[in-house]
Amino acid sequence: MRILILMPIAALALCCGTVFAEKIAKPGSDPVEAELMADLHARLLKVGETVYARVTVEWRSPTCLLRNGAVLEAHVVSVVPSIKPVKVSEVGLAFTRAQCGDQKMGPFQLLLSAIAAPPEPSDLGILSQSLPVRAMSGINGQIILNSVRISNDPTLQLVSTIYLFPRIPRMEMGDVYRIKGLKLSVGTGPENSSILMAKDHDVALEKHSLLLLVPGHWAITTASDEASITAPESGDAVARTPATVRLAQPVRPPPDDIELCTPPQCTQALPSGNASDVSHAATTISIRELGYSPRPQREAFAFVHDEVLTYLGPRELLVAFDPHELVSRDSQSPASTVRVIRAAVVDTETHRVTHAVDWQLTDNHQYMWPLGEGRVLVHVGSELRVYGEGLQIQHHIALDGPLAFVRATPNGTFMAVGVLHERHTPELHALLRERLDGEPEEDVNILVLNSNFETIAKSTVESNLIAPTLLNEGQVSLAALSNMHYRISLRTWDNHESVLARFSSGCIPELSSISPDLLFLVTCDRQSGSRDYRMLRANGKLALKGDSAVNECGQAAEGSMNQEAFVVKVVQSTIPVPSGEPMSASQFSSEELRVYRAADGKRLMSVHAGSPSLSRDGYALSPDASQLAVLTRDELAIYSVPEK
Repeated sequence: MRILILMPIAALALCCGTVFAEKIAKPGSDPVEAELMADLHARLLKVGETVYARVTVEWRSPTCLLRNGAVLEAHVVSVVPSIKPVKVSEVGLAFTRAQCGDQKMGPFQLLLSAIAAPPEPSDLGILSQSLPVRAMSGINGQIILNSVRISNDPTLQLVSTIYLFPRIPRMEMGDVYRIKGLKLSVGTGPENSSILMAKDHDVALEKHSLLLLVPGHWAITTASDEASITAPESGDAVARTPATVRLAQPVRPPPDDIELCTPPQCTQALPSGNASDVSHAATTISIRELGYSPRPQREAFAFVHDEVLTYLGPRELLVAFDPHELVSRDSQSPASTVRVIRAAVVDTETHRVTHAVDWQLTDNHQYMWPLGEGRVLVHVGSELRVYGEGLQIQHHIALDGPLAFVRATPNGTFMAVGVLHERHTPELHALLRERLDGEPEEDVNILVLNSNFETIAKSTVESNLIAPTLLNEGQVSLAALSNMHYRISLRTWDNHESVLARFSSGCIPELSSISPDLLFLVTCDRQSGSRDYRMLRANGKLALKGDSAVNECGQAAEGSMNQEAFVVKVVQSTIPVPSGEPMSASQFSSEELRVYRAADGKRLMSVHAGSPSLSRDGYALSPDASQLAVLTRDELAIYSVPEK
């Protein structure tokens, strides 16, 4: 018995990251675009095993709505690994289930019809999430974000995946593009499956391989063996490409433009000398009595958010830390307590603790964000709280799911809050996590709040993108170009876009904003792997350039609320710490904190502290930039910043 594919003249086409088919009158005739969610190797597969794909473009039919990110499920109906004397490897895949507008998987038959290789690792495309902002206006010098209607507004189309497929030619049933030696026989296997074949090596597909699928009703059963359709070789698709379609030539990325650091516009961060070091703190305050207990042996893949310092006033320092006490957890509740954070307000002059409170947290992520004017935003339980003087609660912001991120403009005018929403049932989530060896992609609902914490815009994006970075002028986006090059762009609140900087990096860059309206960028040297940092102004001009040694990591920055100074922190390790590798606090020898004048990047002071922790935020500048507080093993060290 063979399967005959109807409408053989209908071509599948992939172009500029978008897939389309020749228009057919009935709905649902366009192919379903999806990407493979994990690597596929014939030698590791068994008959009956499941394979998952993710829909990349929303697709509709009278019986099924496949949203962007919906999961498609296939099962392996046959597998032949390439083991001698077998010369031809085969894998038969039958797509039979899908998330048709629901968290649950339901029966839905699709036919695998064409395959394309994933993009090169350097062709990642947009890395940042986009906010639902459209029009801005200036009223009495204040920037106001207009109310936004999410539906049917073309300016609100958000980038939903970091993988942008390269320009490739028009494809037909059975085509395979850029995968050497692979053939695809459409619908010729058992259970309406398509057969992948490779000679002299295993059938193998990489994660993010592009799959084109058509609804099962496109195929009919016939007794004629001559009706079978056998796929051409991978390269044949190009030969059938219409003359009007041409492959795009590789585009060389523009040259880097943030490397030139010329005074007085930019300052080179030179290594500290003894003359500029501040070797002794003006005062130290023991906090062991509060229950602070450092964990020098702790290991992690990234710096954590256990200890945080922030000023509520010129001499009011809020100290928050994890006392590492056992907590009672409800494993059945999605909002169960994961850790308890103890917070205390310390007067840096009298050393008195004026207020103290314990916060219950449902995750291990960042939980505190300074807002200025003596206020701080804290994630507590299932809500965000704004605390003011005396740790009095000023606002509550309810969360209807796990917190994904909080980002604010340096001046506090706008804030973006991301809330995670599950796409899958608990059973499907567990299956995907096991199959993917990591957490599956979810939806993130973004709320844009004004300075009064009123919701003024909403949107939904995907959890695999980097949280947005905000400047006072608008949103900053990070895009990956070819050959490890990147681009930073600014989209202003009145919808004007400009390129701020182009640069290269051997790792995914880290980007954040600090007062007074500055961008802090951390990159990796492509040869040595060491981390470098840059401070950029809102117009893209370089304000500070710092080159780190291979044993330096944990670069972070923070600005004072009076916008006159900022501090850069760098942690030194006894051994090199490559990006993405685990690290231990026991390997850290010291940390250096350098305070700079914001106007011209002049260094005002440098502080060395021993035995740093794995926490990124154990330091703070006072609002008037006159004090620098640093958390060491068991005490607070308060340094006086020289006059500017």
